[in-house]
Amino acid sequence: MNLRPLLFLPPLAIGIGGYMWLTAPNPSEQVTPPETVTVVRTLTISPSQAVPSASGYGRVVAEDSWLAISQVQGRAVYVDDELTVGSVLSEGTEIVRIDPRDYEIALTRATASRDSAQAALDELDASEINTKDTIELETRIKEVRRAELERQETLLERGSVAQAVVDTAIRDLLSQEKMVLSLENSLRLLPAQRASLQATIDTRIVEIEEAERALANTSIKTPLTGRVTAETVSPGQFVRVGDTLATIESTKASEVTAEFQTRVLGNLFTEINGVRPLDAVPNLDIEDAFDLLKRFDLQAQVTMSAGGQSYVWPAELVRFDGSVDPTTDTVGLVVRIENPSIPDPARRGPPLTNGMFVEVRLFTPDPIEALRIPRAAIHSDGRDRFVYVVDGQSRLARQSIDIGSVQADQVVVLEGLSDGDQLVLSDPRPAVIGMLLEPLETDLDQGS
Repeated sequence: MNLRPLLFLPPLAIGIGGYMWLTAPNPSEQVTPPETVTVVRTLTISPSQAVPSASGYGRVVAEDSWLAISQVQGRAVYVDDELTVGSVLSEGTEIVRIDPRDYEIALTRATASRDSAQAALDELDASEINTKDTIELETRIKEVRRAELERQETLLERGSVAQAVVDTAIRDLLSQEKMVLSLENSLRLLPAQRASLQATIDTRIVEIEEAERALANTSIKTPLTGRVTAETVSPGQFVRVGDTLATIESTKASEVTAEFQTRVLGNLFTEINGVRPLDAVPNLDIEDAFDLLKRFDLQAQVTMSAGGQSYVWPAELVRFDGSVDPTTDTVGLVVRIENPSIPDPARRGPPLTNGMFVEVRLFTPDPIEALRIPRAAIHSDGRDRFVYVVDGQSRLARQSIDIGSVQADQVVVLEGLSDGDQLVLSDPRPAVIGMLLEPLETDLDQGS
């Protein structure tokens, strides 16, 4: 194979390489492009007035409820026309009356039996008096006959009377002694008879009380003012013992057992007093924590949202409900709402009805100094919350934070930020830590 035609290629390659080397620019003359600057909105944070608060959620229930359960049986001869679901009945209203005739008869029978036993006891008392008087008389006769026997025996010794006369005197004395003994035995039996009659009287008194109670239970009256939520009785219906005739829930007050995250309550403590009793104090039990809440004089309110509107009722914190739920890490706090069904002209909202799902907010009566930032500036990576800040070299930095209560679109910051820090409100994309920033300062209202 002839390779001579290819011998010109190496010189050609060397020539091209030399030309490129000679025409290449000087490295010292290359210009580094300027660093990109990202414009971001920022907010210089400072303490402001804030109201520490914590929110939980639960359903409204009546503070008191009453089940109208029949304690006697019989035909319902009267049912109040107002005993319908939704109606409000006043305390003391008779809602159902069961036929009382059988119980009136039982009361009359028990009363008659008691009176009969009492009469027998009175007769026994009279018999005792008579028996004692008779014993006294018969004892005197016995003494006379004893004296007569002694006199006849004396005459017999003198030979003045026959033996038959003495024998007759002996028989008369023995007969009289038997008479006295019989009366004394009858007197001894009287206490036992009296006890038996007294027991009978006591039994009849109990029967009378039972009959009176049964008769009173034929009339069923409401023990509270409340709304009827269920009714199962109608006129003429036969009612049995234990039948539930109606359910009435008090309208005087309602309660909400709201579930609060323990972390949220801990943050509330921190904001108010700078301590974390639920986390940092291992020996603090639920009762002690509740005492702290009461000592802080926390206010409570219930909020219900409907139709794009929010309606608020004042409430009172009354107690903890149970213990911390280890599954949800929540604890129940019970608040009480006075007269939730009475219309409030100032509120102009619907009544607070049992069964509603509501928000319960606990808050301090007076605001405190706190650092607040817009909620939109907070980020999360699934493990912790953080914000972006501008560092001393105008570069992007990441700062982990611990937050407290949420107030509208503002969040209280417990740890991680200080007065004067420059918070990044914009969301730079991509957010590269260390990137150069051009802060565009805004005020709190704009940042919120």
